[in-house]
Amino acid sequence: MSRFDAREYGYRMPAEWETMDTTWLGWPILEGREDLWGSHYLRVCREFALVAQTIARYQRCVVSAHHSQADAARELLGNSVEVLSVAAEDNWLRDCGPIFLLGERGQLGAAAFRFNCWGEKYQPYDGCQQVGQDIARAAGAQIFNSHMVLEGGAFYVDGQGTLVTTESCLLHPNRNPHMNRVEIEAELRRMLGVEKIIWLPGNPDEVETNGHVDGIASFIAPGRMLCQTASPVQGDYFHVMRENRRALELATDAAGRRFELLDLPSPIISERYGSERYCDCYANYILVNGAVISTAFGVEQDEAAREVFAKAFPGRRVELLPIPTLSIGGGSIHCSTQQQPAVTTDVTAN
Repeated sequence: MSRFDAREYGYRMPAEWETMDTTWLGWPILEGREDLWGSHYLRVCREFALVAQTIARYQRCVVSAHHSQADAARELLGNSVEVLSVAAEDNWLRDCGPIFLLGERGQLGAAAFRFNCWGEKYQPYDGCQQVGQDIARAAGAQIFNSHMVLEGGAFYVDGQGTLVTTESCLLHPNRNPHMNRVEIEAELRRMLGVEKIIWLPGNPDEVETNGHVDGIASFIAPGRMLCQTASPVQGDYFHVMRENRRALELATDAAGRRFELLDLPSPIISERYGSERYCDCYANYILVNGAVISTAFGVEQDEAAREVFAKAFPGRRVELLPIPTLSIGGGSIHCSTQQQPAVTTDVTAN
């Protein structure tokens, strides 16, 4: 086979609102990540189990758990959720797992990028580097490898040629110091089958991922985007989110459309469980067949977020789960999952 190019080989990455076959969910591990979970680990596991069981009510859910935790995960999860034993040291499957592609003749592919643990922030991560290959093989996907470091939470696609990402993450020197913006864009086009790339400023103050876009904005339908907003009482974060929204107001997609923007509130919370990396946003949600799933933080903004999700996805049930402890790890549901698309030609349903 000649050098893979998704566009030439007829592959694309589907949008997250398209029909799915499976959701893959990472399972947390304490060993080597004690500073991440600490004394909250068992509660975090129970919250992950709730996420998996909720997903399984709508579609197939497979949990990838470290070999040392696979039996414990099975005990908490019950019979509705499958478990795949892997060597990954982290649960953040969005970032280290495969990125599934669909071929024009119904083939399932997987883009496998390099993973360096968000700029060498944690050790070890050898198992995380391998888990993309492990899951892709388990799914029966043909694997296409890239030399570039990329996390799945660093971008969204609309399935119709447009990708959105952030400068604070993809241009950070701790990922690909040997690549410039033009080279990064070329590799995104080659591997994911996109044409138009939208750069947002991102969030350089975010300590864990350097400002992944899945905490800022997401495509919810062709020509429509959901934007994380903030309150002025949240200080610098308010200004950061406002600048990202302004960038989207000026942007157009691959079809030349300006975006209809729908604002998602931020929760105003006081309980962060002592974590400086706490992921206090609703934007780290996932879609499954028939539902949208995010976090209920137990604050007054929960109901406003529920109403926004209902407007954004009118054909889906809104599931806000009481899983606030999960966010102490610096991410939430979207960060810990990866969707495997169904072999379908439906690209419009939301």
